[in-house]
Amino acid sequence: MTVKRLAKGLLRWGKRAGVAVIVAGAVFYLGLILLRYEPMVIVTGSMQKTIPVGSLVVDQKVDPRQLEVGDVISFQKPLGAQGLDTHRIVAIKSDKGMRLYQTKGDSNPVADPWIISFDRGMVAHRMVFSVPYVGNALIFARSSLGRLSLIAYVCVILLLSVLKGIAATAKVKTLEPAGKPDQPLSTV
Repeated sequence: MTVKRLAKGLLRWGKRAGVAVIVAGAVFYLGLILLRYEPMVIVTGSMQKTIPVGSLVVDQKVDPRQLEVGDVISFQKPLGAQGLDTHRIVAIKSDKGMRLYQTKGDSNPVADPWIISFDRGMVAHRMVFSVPYVGNALIFARSSLGRLSLIAYVCVILLLSVLKGIAATAKVKTLEPAGKPDQPLSTV
């Protein structure tokens, strides 16, 4: 096998693999959205023991009364920096007819300094599953460098396809006999 054939094979494989990964990722993400799941990325280490940083966490909206100790939920932080937290419920208490949820990150030494409650009509976001490190791809895809890389990849694939078409056309033309096709070639 020549180096040229090997390079062509690797290039073809790389193109197909890249397209397959992009399409599969887009279909998976779109499928989650259509099925009303909520994908999120873990960006801190508070759940590192069970959910690594960079994991894709997929939540589903549920009635808060369905929550149990041990469930992992995502919620708006009630104290400190704004944003979402994804922590495990470690205790459920009742106070004046309202359920109160104590949460803790699996890697944190102590429970969170707040209690979570849900007003009537609110929904909770319970984790259905997580996929380790896949969230890093989403973070990269949302970055300027990620978008630029995707555009560059598509441009290179299109350019290679055009060049391949040109090369195939040029090869066909060089194989046609000189002169008119109806006339036999003359020899001198």
